[in-house]
Amino acid sequence: MSELFEVNYVDIRPQQLAKGLSQWHAASSEAESGYAASLREIRRLNAAEPWGHDTAGAAFRSAYMQGDGPDTLMKQGEELAAKVVELGPTVRRSAENARGMDAERAREVREILKRV
Repeated sequence: MSELFEVNYVDIRPQQLAKGLSQWHAASSEAESGYAASLREIRRLNAAEPWGHDTAGAAFRSAYMQGDGPDTLMKQGEELAAKVVELGPTVRRSAENARGMDAERAREVREILKRV
């Protein structure tokens, strides 16, 4: 990896973090609710069985439903949407933990310096 892109520290800027997390929350919540609405529509359309019941329709349904086709994909999409939403709080906790560790290290250094 190029040294140009090597980072050996964490620089947490609370205002930018708060703004970014707020934007992440808004975008991920919108994506999650949009995906849920799309799932409802897909389920509604699938329930109507638009492929029909003739030979061609049966062949299409068989191929479409193979391996739990759409249900598997929709479930994976739900899981992905949930992970996208959870990423915001995960980043927040990570930043809080990093800042807490920094504060603890600073306290330890102050204690050492008092003894020197």
